[in-house]
Amino acid sequence: MLSTILTCLVFCVPVFGVPAFGQSPNAQGPRGETPEIVAEVNGERITRTSLAAETLQLHGEAELHDLIYHTLIRLESERLNITVTSEEINAEIFRMAQAASLTTEQLLQTIERQRSISPARYQQDIARRLALGKIAEQLAGSRLNVSPEELRAAYDAQFGPAVRARQIVFASRADAEAAHAELQQHPEIFAAIARNRSICEVTQPFGGALREIRRHTMHPYIENMLFSMQPGQISPIIENFPFPGQFAIFTVMEFLQPVEIDTEAVKRQLFFQIRDAKLPQVANEVFAELQNRAQVQVVFGNPVLHAQYPGVAAILNGQPISIRELAEICIQRHGESVLNDKIHRLLIEQAARREGIVISEQDINNEIREMAYIHLPLLPNGEPNVELWLRRALEATGLSLPMYRKNVVVPVVLLKRLTHPHVQITEEDIQRSFEANFGKRIRCLAIFFRAQDTRRAQEVWQMANRHRTEENFGDLAERWSFDPYSRMGRGVIPPIARHTGQPILEREAFSLQPGELSQIIQIGDHLVILFCVAHIPPVSVRIEDVRDDLVADLFAKKQQMIINRYFEQLLEQAVLTNHLTGERQNPHLERAVREEPTLQR
Repeated sequence: MLSTILTCLVFCVPVFGVPAFGQSPNAQGPRGETPEIVAEVNGERITRTSLAAETLQLHGEAELHDLIYHTLIRLESERLNITVTSEEINAEIFRMAQAASLTTEQLLQTIERQRSISPARYQQDIARRLALGKIAEQLAGSRLNVSPEELRAAYDAQFGPAVRARQIVFASRADAEAAHAELQQHPEIFAAIARNRSICEVTQPFGGALREIRRHTMHPYIENMLFSMQPGQISPIIENFPFPGQFAIFTVMEFLQPVEIDTEAVKRQLFFQIRDAKLPQVANEVFAELQNRAQVQVVFGNPVLHAQYPGVAAILNGQPISIRELAEICIQRHGESVLNDKIHRLLIEQAARREGIVISEQDINNEIREMAYIHLPLLPNGEPNVELWLRRALEATGLSLPMYRKNVVVPVVLLKRLTHPHVQITEEDIQRSFEANFGKRIRCLAIFFRAQDTRRAQEVWQMANRHRTEENFGDLAERWSFDPYSRMGRGVIPPIARHTGQPILEREAFSLQPGELSQIIQIGDHLVILFCVAHIPPVSVRIEDVRDDLVADLFAKKQQMIINRYFEQLLEQAVLTNHLTGERQNPHLERAVREEPTLQR
């Protein structure tokens, strides 16, 4: 929550999940029935009802769309008497794990880590997909048939005659024509030209050699051309291949005979390969037909229909989908993150109540204006572009305007009011900021190494010291610097100023004269060598002329730091019980246990 509020004090992006197959109307989370009291924060309770309301507001529309999709598959499965067994689900997950060179456990862990999908929910997703495939098999008609021509093409692609060839790819026609003229006279140098001039990074190291090419495996024009050529023959220049604006030349090395295999022995295997390849597209077509025939009336979000059908989220083919069912799914999939945000907001609200802080609608409007002022160009009349800011904020967060104001802006305003008295700007702060922004700077080149590469750093330092020139140092940076930006820029880094948070680097840089080399400096987990290029004189400006800008910048930075510390303290000192996750925190009890005297024997 805090990072959401403070990233730019605006954006929080909700994560939408994938619906489960076979979810019952009384959906339960992985920890069982959702309790009525889902959390207690310093003695104040958060109810399941309020959590359900907020998760519905945030995720209800997207989850209802998926729930309708899921319900349509479930109803059609029931009509066709289709079932999906646990053995089929496990076999499909095992097949997918093998395809990814993972164990089943590793696959499930990867999906949970990268996509936040639990193993149980992933199994439901697989079950729904398998059910849709079975529905498609029953309703697809002739669309899943495999013709003799398709079988023959699949056989040729896997076992038929093949050609081995080379290619050279050029970025311009002029380069291609020059090489083509050479190859017409000396076709034997094809591989050498491919290694030296081809822009294809995949085939260049192998002299342009391609994998074996069989029928029906690449562009028909190229394929037909290669099969019609003679070994050693040079092709015409092929324009816009393999990508637009590129030019390719081919030569054939040799032809390979078909693989000796009994056609009938692989016929069944090829049949199912072709059929399985067709199935996803056919399943999508079948589902689109089910949707077109389905009678769907969405009640959720429609006040008129809500009054007519209380407690109903949608009606699908005459069967109601309840708000309760939708709320349970929203809690199951998003409850923990939404509850975490509610706990964070409640901690801020409690702190504000203790301090007697009350904010108005105008305070909220002023904060939004300030966000627009900071992050967007001003309008021609000098006013902040509030309308554009709100439009971007609502698009980025997926929140309604009321929820954006309540869940994002209000906590920001409260935190600023709570911490404002603690933000102090001293004359020393202003002077240091002035030096950092307008004072003398040192232009240096830098080479970076990992901390463990001490020996390499010493060798490079010796090479730089033997020839103390900007060009030599740039060559060394381009070759040896661990940092990609320093390497690509031949050692160039932004000018180094004072008071920018790198005291060791600053001290070393300001001790150098142009043409001098620094010692090897350790900064965190990096080693750095600096080469001083020039001293940049201070900007000719008086501190009085920029004081207001410096103070505003300092205040914003200090306030950000203090807000972070303040919120961390709120969390550390809170008495929390999260019934969804089972987590409990009581710092007073923990402190008492730590301080309890022990009996000496």
